Amino acid sequence: MRESRRKRLTRSGSDRIIAGVFGGFGQYFSCPAIFLRVAYVILSILSGIVPGIIIYAIMVLIMPPDPQHPGILGLIKGLSELQERMTTSHDQRRQRRTLTDVEEKDIKRNGRL
Repeated sequence: MRESRRKRLTRSGSDRIIAGVFGGFGQYFSCPAIFLRVAYVILSILSGIVPGIIIYAIMVLIMPPDPQHPGILGLIKGLSELQERMTTSHDQRRQRRTLTDVEEKDIKRNGRL
């Protein structure tokens, strides 16, 4: 029971042909991923190729990558997060500073105020 709680559906980092979706399903359900791939290709051909491609693309976007092997999408996400952190820290350095405990004095120049 505890093992099923820790088991998560993720895209496979090691058993992948395109994005590791069916490798992840194979690892999750403990079955060979090649059977899932063949069945999906047959169903995609029977229902028209475009819906199968769209469903696969949605699965790629929804399923999180394997934490040990994030793949290309994980690298892109990591780079965008790094760029966001660098931009945020740069903006924080350029913020206007507020002065406190400041006295104001009039300065006379050539007898004028």
